[in-house]
Amino acid sequence: MQSSSSNGNRYVRRSAAEWRDLLQRFSRGGQSRAAFCASEGVAPSTFDLWYRKLHPTKPTPRKKPSEFVELIPSPAPVSGWSIEIELPDGTVARLRS
Repeated sequence: MQSSSSNGNRYVRRSAAEWRDLLQRFSRGGQSRAAFCASEGVAPSTFDLWYRKLHPTKPTPRKKPSEFVELIPSPAPVSGWSIEIELPDGTVARLRS
């Protein structure tokens, strides 16, 4: 491996074989992509690039997508509010007409 410290940044050049090994360690471990990259000193963008090169048919591992939240319309408001949105954490947004 070669390393360079030009302009104060440190980076490591890895061969394709080293990237294969790194990605195998990622797939065997239980860490998130972000945690793995931080522990290995790898930029997530570089991880993604090599993951796509070596696994062209698999999607790049990302953090879990947000869960779907179903919006259920309620009857016309009695309080004079035109729109009221209540979020799972209890936050309420109200809009008047």
